[in-house]
Amino acid sequence: MTTISFKISDDLAARVDATARARRTTRSELLREALEEKLALEDTADIRPTLLELAGDLCGKVSSGIPDLGSNPRHLDGYGS
Repeated sequence: MTTISFKISDDLAARVDATARARRTTRSELLREALEEKLALEDTADIRPTLLELAGDLCGKVSSGIPDLGSNPRHLDGYGS
């Protein structure tokens, strides 16, 4: 196992100590767990949700009244120009 040292504020140290006591664990174990959780979140941060996942609850909420609006080229004339 590798030993790493770093400096933290007195306030943060007090919070770490209080949390470790409350959980009946060591300061080192608490910090290892916190680091593992943080790194796991970083690993999944690159996986971005799709637009459908973000706005899925909105899909199909508004009707244009034109059933082939997205598939008929006639409705797309002038779009994007």
